[in-house]
Amino acid sequence: MPIVMDHVNYIYSAGTAYEKHALKDINLTIPDGQFIGLIGHTGSGKSTLIQHLNGLIKASSGSIYFNGRDIYDEDFSMKNLRTRVGLVFQYPEHQLFETTVVKDVEFGPKNMKLPKLEVNLRTFEAIKMVGISEELYDASPFELSGGQKRRVAIAGVLAMKPEVLILDEPTAGLDPMGRDEILDQIAKIQKEQKITVILVSHSMEDVAKYVDRLIVMDHGSVQFDGTPKEVFSHYKELENMGLAAPQVTYVMQELRKKGFPAGEATTVEEAKKEILGWIGDKRKI
Repeated sequence: MPIVMDHVNYIYSAGTAYEKHALKDINLTIPDGQFIGLIGHTGSGKSTLIQHLNGLIKASSGSIYFNGRDIYDEDFSMKNLRTRVGLVFQYPEHQLFETTVVKDVEFGPKNMKLPKLEVNLRTFEAIKMVGISEELYDASPFELSGGQKRRVAIAGVLAMKPEVLILDEPTAGLDPMGRDEILDQIAKIQKEQKITVILVSHSMEDVAKYVDRLIVMDHGSVQFDGTPKEVFSHYKELENMGLAAPQVTYVMQELRKKGFPAGEATTVEEAKKEILGWIGDKRKI
């Protein structure tokens, strides 16, 4: 069953001099098993939106439905929601607090009051999924590298077997190799576990490469919602919002200006196919 946001509004510091309308009439349906990218400039409402999805923030007005239930109903369990809609924060230090990697990952399943054997199975399955090496099992999470900390934070959420995994800037501060490793791992997990993944990112190249659907936020509203190719075709409007398309999109645009039969491309792989297609056509002539 999907997550549905129905006319959701959120106002920070309502009724004060600092009042800010952070979300404005948001209507979204997030189906099962979709890989979604969420982009927008700083202050666009991205983080506020995702914190509504597992009840960390309550909407000022409107409704949010999870598996057909209004999460604001009095008898709805927010604790249960947060095990099924897992959120990994931008800074992993905010959700790491145990003395070892294993203890940190097993905290969620333990808190769900699962049998010890099930806790152990989930813990080591999640650790394996994110690629944490065995020599780090007894290490302090705070002594790890940035990329390793992110893997532990993601494993801690995966160990609860969520239906939805939300990642807020999971590659911030990582080098290109570390970024690719994390995102490749997430894509693999999404495909194998068939869970919904919502990826918040400032990297246009990353969302173009990995996601099926792209949502663009601007000043608290959804401005675009479609495939990456559909959304990035509006690169002029995105530039006006302080965003951009992937670099390869601009390369293809310049090629078209010079008379090449260049189609739309949002990834290097798409551009490669386009260019090889021209070469093949030219050779046939």
